[in-house]
Amino acid sequence: MRQSTKLRTNFKTALIAVLAILLASCSKRQERLVLWTNNVDFVSFAELFNASQNKARIVAYYYDAPTSKYASASPAARPDILAGSCLQAGIQKKEFANLNSLFGKKGPLLRDDFYEPLLKACSHNEKQYLVPVSYNLPSLVFYSGNYENVLGATMLSFDTIKEISKQYNAKNKAGVYTSMGFGPLWSSDFLYLVFKDKGVFFNVEGQKISYTENMFEKSVEFVKDWVGEINGGVKSEEDFAFKYLYMPFYSQVQKGRSLFAFASSRDLLSLSNDKIRDLDFRWICNDGKIQIEDDFVSVGIVSKSKHKGAAKKFVLWLMNEKTQRSILERKFKMGLETDSFGIAGGFSSLKGATEKIFPLYYRVMIANTPIADRLAAPQAFPANWERIKKYVVEPYILAACSEDESKNKSINERYEDFLASEVK
Repeated sequence: MRQSTKLRTNFKTALIAVLAILLASCSKRQERLVLWTNNVDFVSFAELFNASQNKARIVAYYYDAPTSKYASASPAARPDILAGSCLQAGIQKKEFANLNSLFGKKGPLLRDDFYEPLLKACSHNEKQYLVPVSYNLPSLVFYSGNYENVLGATMLSFDTIKEISKQYNAKNKAGVYTSMGFGPLWSSDFLYLVFKDKGVFFNVEGQKISYTENMFEKSVEFVKDWVGEINGGVKSEEDFAFKYLYMPFYSQVQKGRSLFAFASSRDLLSLSNDKIRDLDFRWICNDGKIQIEDDFVSVGIVSKSKHKGAAKKFVLWLMNEKTQRSILERKFKMGLETDSFGIAGGFSSLKGATEKIFPLYYRVMIANTPIADRLAAPQAFPANWERIKKYVVEPYILAACSEDESKNKSINERYEDFLASEVK
């Protein structure tokens, strides 16, 4: 009996030893990578990559501000890959590895396959530190039944928007607007676009925000002239919005009260079929350029990662038209197209994917694919720029365009309030 027990014990010990050897050999074959992201699609990408091969395994973690967390983490706790928006600031801090080896004359990645402004925004001193993944563009949406009002306009400049809007405006006998083509004060995002397009640059350093003041004042004048000349002034534009534009942007134009509504491509193209079927849109292209939105998505390999080879394989897998087509196909088959638009919430940075594959799934794009040589990339911003823009910069711009300057809190007073609220 004792001998039998001893044999069983020896067998268990031997089995555990064999399993340990097998697990050890498996772990050697399959490298473990850690990815941090503020874009939820990358969690899904990691799962798909893991299922596509058995050489490496990515564990993905979602954080609202992965670059901020990275800066405060100990070297041992840092990830191998960072992915998401507003990563460019990490280039100057030397947080990312040089990826020039991925862009040889014969591949594996070809520079000509990407939108050039995005590649440049992800590089420094002719070295590629990030690979752009996706981006979004500003658009004006309109009801397809109003197509005759937009006839002949393949893209919309500010002057064209003003001209078409003025023709659409209508008043009742009391002189009150009953329909209005478009009002720049209706959207803080549109106002920000105007200022960016006019050459206003915002810079965040420590607890201060600076900007190009002369261009800022010219932009304020431009908006105020627009509102006064086309829509009868700030009060009539705001009163119209309060009375009629309390509904989602797509409903505003479907009801016919306004001709245009401002929307990011991410918000427009993630609409369900029943909401988008009678809509059309045009890119806002002023002075020959369509401004790429600030939060374009990129991916980078951490400079001190011990698994750079395996991390590069993930980047190559993701930045492949065949992979991206399968991602879109899976998304539509599972009915997930309204959860997130396109690849990582935007158009692919691969021209071929956006121009040839996207229109198969987003039919409204057929006549409105982005034009490569018209795109302009944004400047580099800190990791929390989207929150700063939403709670500090855009309210400041709106107040400057719609109120007496004496009532407008300074941008740094607003920023101080923002920083105080973030601490709480």
